[in-house]
Amino acid sequence: MKPSKELLIWLENMLAISLSTRFDVVVHFTGLKAVGESVAKPLLYYNNNIVGTLNLLEVMVAHDCKKLVFSSSATAYGQPKEIPCTEDSPLCALNPYGRTKLFIEEIFRDAHRADPEWKIMLLRYFNPVGAHPSGTIGEDPRGIPKNLMSFVQQVAV
Repeated sequence: MKPSKELLIWLENMLAISLSTRFDVVVHFTGLKAVGESVAKPLLYYNNNIVGTLNLLEVMVAHDCKKLVFSSSATAYGQPKEIPCTEDSPLCALNPYGRTKLFIEEIFRDAHRADPEWKIMLLRYFNPVGAHPSGTIGEDPRGIPKNLMSFVQQVAV
């Protein structure tokens, strides 16, 4: 399966960008994130999110940048047995999107085990709910919502 160039973080593009710039730390927010779409197109999600991350790591290694903040997701917890979740809560992603986040976290753990100079922070946060009245910030309530809370908001209104 070959993903579209618009979706995959291509290694050669990252190398070209990084040639003229020095990075001390990378904040990794990129990746596809619609749970429903990930169920319908799992290979696209695995390819884009995981391969894109591996490409990013390759560029970071080439430029001796080993500090990373990763935007993971609370979907890594699946349906937690206890609320609130803690960092020690069991992980059990229930969809391809969540599994890409868990796989990427494991890749980072392996990189750190192999080279303790890697300093990696994982952020597993929940989606905020709502949007600015202008519609320019937050979830767009028009069309098919990509998050459950948008459905709830539409029903409540």
